[in-house]
Amino acid sequence: MAEKPKPKAAEAGTVPDMPCVLATEAAPAVEETVVASKKLIQLFEHLKIVKVICVDDKAELQTDAGAVFKVLAAKPEASEVLAPFFAGVTLNLSNDALQEQLAARLAELGGDKLAELRAVLSAQSEDAAEREVLGRLQDLLPDGIKMHLLTPLAWNGRRTDLIAECSEDQRTLFLFDQELEVDDAGVDFKKGSDIIRDMAKEEASGFGTRWFCGMLTHTVTTGEEVDSWHELAKSEGLDLRFFMPIAKTTLDDAPTFYGAIYRTLINTYCQTMKTLAAGAFEKALECALQQFRSLDPIDFEHMIVKSSEIEGVSELETLIRVYGIIQKDKVKTRILQHPEFETFSAATRTVKQIADIGRNLSASSQERLHTLRREELYESHELVNNYHEPLRNGDVFEIDEGISRKLWVLIAQPCDLMVRSNGKRVREDNFKVAVLAPLRTRELGEDFTLKESLHFSLDHFDHNGAQSAVVMMADATPANLHVLDLAVLNKDGVCFLSATADPNLSLHSKAWERRCREIRKHFGRVTKQIESAREKHEDAIAALLADAIIPRASPQRACAKYGAYNEGAYSYPIRRLARVRDPLAVALLGAYSRFLARDAYDHDFSRSD
Repeated sequence: MAEKPKPKAAEAGTVPDMPCVLATEAAPAVEETVVASKKLIQLFEHLKIVKVICVDDKAELQTDAGAVFKVLAAKPEASEVLAPFFAGVTLNLSNDALQEQLAARLAELGGDKLAELRAVLSAQSEDAAEREVLGRLQDLLPDGIKMHLLTPLAWNGRRTDLIAECSEDQRTLFLFDQELEVDDAGVDFKKGSDIIRDMAKEEASGFGTRWFCGMLTHTVTTGEEVDSWHELAKSEGLDLRFFMPIAKTTLDDAPTFYGAIYRTLINTYCQTMKTLAAGAFEKALECALQQFRSLDPIDFEHMIVKSSEIEGVSELETLIRVYGIIQKDKVKTRILQHPEFETFSAATRTVKQIADIGRNLSASSQERLHTLRREELYESHELVNNYHEPLRNGDVFEIDEGISRKLWVLIAQPCDLMVRSNGKRVREDNFKVAVLAPLRTRELGEDFTLKESLHFSLDHFDHNGAQSAVVMMADATPANLHVLDLAVLNKDGVCFLSATADPNLSLHSKAWERRCREIRKHFGRVTKQIESAREKHEDAIAALLADAIIPRASPQRACAKYGAYNEGAYSYPIRRLARVRDPLAVALLGAYSRFLARDAYDHDFSRSD
């Protein structure tokens, strides 16, 4: 057993010895280390952890003939530093009697000499660096925490007593190396996962109540612990809530080590919450599907088909909406009625209290959270375009390509965008129905202040969710929905209309099948004028007329220059790129409405500045 000694206090009026480094470089690192140490103390105190037990085959170097032989085999030059301990012995593998002679000389060495030999062997061993790393573990632990650094053999002899010493008021953090070199036939484990599996089999309830388990190993790389966690759980047959891998390289940096220990300690509680929630979700799904299947055919037909047709809404959208109503209520009911709901609540409270201690999110964690938040706020072009989704408030379009590429967002009252059963919109040709507002994206980390009444922020829009974009409402321009509707007809979201109808095109509703015919009529009238001019005045005049009269996405100069006609086909370098989901899209529409309704006052003619 080794208890971490308290550092000696500096004498009054003196400054403790410190490495000579530039203050500008050292200060932040030292401060981060101090903060991490304080948080680790709080973490251990809150969870009542009083002891850390580390089991590693490098915990202690065996001082026997086999250990000496192994060093000589790996580093023949080590014979020079080992010679003083083995007088008269030829320290060379060609010596057939080497093993016996080594054993004889070892038996003659006293305790002090054996300790010196152990130090020499440790320095010459291939495992010296790893053993030195383990030594740093004790320096990272809070003062007063008892630490045992045990070999697999020592653990095998003491595990029953060490586990029995754990209690809810005096918990233990176990750290096991994954790859354990054990030659003793009496030991029934070869890996750290074997030990954890046995502990779970004997008393699964002890995890998170009496002890916590981490897998401190060199087989895991810093930053890849979560991926390794899933791989090890699968390959070793372990439940995720019983362990968390910790890379040994974290012992080189106190803040990183704290983050790894933090993840290990909250894992049991978080996995308990996820397991209980997943069980409730599964049961809720079963109940929701049963209720869904039991819907009266007439009720179902009216909700999904008839009402969708009347309002110009996608049947798929209504279907998902109805199922969501059923599923959401069932999930809440199942969780509240779950017999282990109190266990869920207790785990939640514990995690909340631990989270209050604080931890820094890693770059990879932040990236994952940004990505998930972006998925919540925006639909991808695959989800929108592959199903020929009708235009919606919040649809994002890209116009042009390369360095000239610009982003625009469609803003419109949803009812005005809906295509009715006759294939038309209520206010089809009213220029106020919809507008396109430009989006300004920014470099990652760039920030600038904009007037709130003139702009709207789309958080997590850019750089995989790490950066926001800004809607420039003051630069909005009327949108030509006949042109933008072309994106609905193509699975790549490009605004293109072929000269002849695609017989394989399958749209989501009768209303949109009629809409497609209306669109072709609209563009067909333009085609008729162009081709008539061609017959009368040949190609040059037809080309000039086409350039003048083909529909444009917007009268705004940046949009009006785009559009091409070719023998009855229309193409635009415009593609639907994504969609802003509700409620953010609703907030965008509200912001634009407030922009239009902003107050305007007479100018102050008395001002002189």
